[in-house]
Amino acid sequence: MIRSMTGFGKASEKSPFGKITAEIKSLNNKNLSVACNPFNGFFLLEEKVKDVFSGQVHRGKVFVKITREGASGRKTLKKIEVNETVAAEYLKKIKKAQKKLGVKGEIEIQELIGFPGVMESVSSAKEDKLWPDIKKALEKALKRLIEFRKSEGKRLAKDFTARLAVIKRKIKDITKYGRQGVAGYRKKLVKSIKEIAEKEKIDRGRLETEVALFAKNCDIAEEVTRLEGHIEAYVDAMKKVKTDVGKKLDFIAQEMQREANTIGSKSNDLRIAKAVIDVKSEIEKMREQIKNVE
Repeated sequence: MIRSMTGFGKASEKSPFGKITAEIKSLNNKNLSVACNPFNGFFLLEEKVKDVFSGQVHRGKVFVKITREGASGRKTLKKIEVNETVAAEYLKKIKKAQKKLGVKGEIEIQELIGFPGVMESVSSAKEDKLWPDIKKALEKALKRLIEFRKSEGKRLAKDFTARLAVIKRKIKDITKYGRQGVAGYRKKLVKSIKEIAEKEKIDRGRLETEVALFAKNCDIAEEVTRLEGHIEAYVDAMKKVKTDVGKKLDFIAQEMQREANTIGSKSNDLRIAKAVIDVKSEIEKMREQIKNVE
């Protein structure tokens, strides 16, 4: 089953440090690209986040956003500490300056804690403690993303199936017009020879040779057979190919387009030319949609 490259998934997980929410959005891209935007202080988790996608998503530009909502009574990610060493150094330098300059006055505690480096905000939680809950939220969101992509994939498969049905109908028309073209050429050739020769006897052997030569030059049976084979391969790939389906489908569509071009160049029948244009139009639309396939 094919999957689209576009999709969205969101999920949350409760943790001792608040609610962790993971949001995943994916867009079209030739290869897999994962960009992560975790909450402040946890940028080192980015590689772990990318590993979650390994084997699950194969193509697409994936954007991951991880947020945390704190709650009262829960553990905080930050705690405030007073750096007594820095504070003592400030006091020492200030008293030395006072003595040297002969300046009187006292330093209040509220002034001291305002100096840079005295009050510090440090992490009270390690990344490895938060990771299990982040991973759970991420895996839930990824599952929903994949479901979304599968749903979009079904829509794409339905579109492809409808376009392939149109192409099949056009192939039947092309085959019919091809046979009619040879018969019509024979009829015209007989008429032309009669007009030229009037009452003279027609050389049947030469006539059949000319008709056979025309039929050979305009024979599209081989191209039609290959085109039909490519359609079968396309349907088979949609159902059975597990990875890089988009690349496989695009390759088959290119081959279909190649056969359609050859049919158009070999035939001088206006009806076949029109049918070929319709076939190429459907293939072109399919190739545009293939860009959305994972």
